[in-house]
Amino acid sequence: MRTAYSLMFFGNVGVSLSWLFVPLLARDLGLSFVELGTVGTAYGIASLFSYSFFGCLSDLTRRRLIFIQAGFALAALTFTLQVFMHDLFSMVLVRWFAGLSIGVFTFPLLAYISGRSGYRRRVGWFAGFGSLGWFTGYLLGGLLSDWFLAFAVSGLFFFTGFLLSLGFRELREPLVRIRPFWTVVRENSAVYASYLLRHTGAQAMWIVFPLFLREELGASIFWVGLIMALNTGSQFLFMGLIGRTARGGEGGQLLRLGLLLSAVVFASYHFSFSYLQLIPVQLLLGIAWSALYVGSLLHLLEKNVERATSTGVLGSTISLAAVIGPLLGGSISEFFGMRAVFLFACALTLAGLAVSKSIRS
Repeated sequence: MRTAYSLMFFGNVGVSLSWLFVPLLARDLGLSFVELGTVGTAYGIASLFSYSFFGCLSDLTRRRLIFIQAGFALAALTFTLQVFMHDLFSMVLVRWFAGLSIGVFTFPLLAYISGRSGYRRRVGWFAGFGSLGWFTGYLLGGLLSDWFLAFAVSGLFFFTGFLLSLGFRELREPLVRIRPFWTVVRENSAVYASYLLRHTGAQAMWIVFPLFLREELGASIFWVGLIMALNTGSQFLFMGLIGRTARGGEGGQLLRLGLLLSAVVFASYHFSFSYLQLIPVQLLLGIAWSALYVGSLLHLLEKNVERATSTGVLGSTISLAAVIGPLLGGSISEFFGMRAVFLFACALTLAGLAVSKSIRS
């Protein structure tokens, strides 16, 4: 099972390495904020479809391993192809395929890991190792400081995950009656809606956040990577702790705590004037996202036998936000400046907190 956790680690190293350098490459190529938002939207549209489709297909077939192996193989190819991005068209095309590949394996892997008793602890570690991957990717990106190397190494991490997955064996799961896809969506709509609001604001921020650190706060690429790594590195500890200590029915409470703390963090970005100020803010963000993500996963796994479907729709919800958010973030930054995006994100998150009040354990 520990090897299964490592797959999430390797996958997220590859994702974060690319995520860090895509905005910087776009800027160096002379793309506008709106064009940068278009690139982010392409990735979001592909993963929006992929998370739900392959999560549902995994539940219907009761198979996990084939999606895990195929997804890592496809991601190894598509993320390596990022080294050939040289204009808006190539960036949109390659990032679309990259987003598609991520959705093939992510939630079938979660269903594989949580397929036995004691799943709360496993879910915490699943999410924690994913965040450790983001932490490692950001640090590695700061050390590489070169987009070509970063994209090549990104593909290598996915290929390593594919090789590891070849040693897995399929787990036998009991046959259960799977509800229609739209029934699952309707039953969990409050979770998805609150997530959509919060993450639309977050994605609007993240598309310009590396540029904000570099151009407004004067951070070097090393500090950009380090500051972003503080958030994700702390999540590894917080998510594991939440997974070990959470009790049945606490998922909704953790989700609401994560939304509240997220709003505080986003407002803090707006008022910052030095990148060093963001060190404690990033640690607070680590707590916020840990509570939000693990709490949501626990809530969905407790309420639904369609584990890959319900959590896959959560992934698609995050991706829908990645479709809307970058376009809004790019447009707001173009006309009102990057700091205005942080207030926008804070307002949307507070709206998500209001929606989450209707979630029942």
